[in-house]
Amino acid sequence: MDSEEIWVLGKLNASLVTAMEFPLQTDEVVLTPERATHIRLRHPSDVYLLEQYGPMAVRSPDYVLLDEKNAETVLLIKNISDTNCNMVLRLALLTGGNPEKKKSIMTFHRIRDSYLKRLLSRQKTLYKAE
Repeated sequence: MDSEEIWVLGKLNASLVTAMEFPLQTDEVVLTPERATHIRLRHPSDVYLLEQYGPMAVRSPDYVLLDEKNAETVLLIKNISDTNCNMVLRLALLTGGNPEKKKSIMTFHRIRDSYLKRLLSRQKTLYKAE
């Protein structure tokens, strides 16, 4: 993960967020240099998880939750061997804004099972893997 360039992690399946009923501008998910620096500074022990599992969290999350605190934002949760990864993703919607704007990662960090249970009880679930 180079903090000097925009990193394209993959494409988000738009059907995972259709419950939001907002038209999405793009399916491409990116990490900007500024957000990469944030993750390195605030969650340094999770950088390797982002590099290893970030694209998988975009392609096939186990949960997609509506972020009730932040508009046009979802949480992509990926279960991995001993933990869970939480990717906070700002969506790029068709309504207004810059046509070049992409879905961008706000932050990425691991979460414990107890915190995941709390999220599942408090946030609206848009998608759950079968």
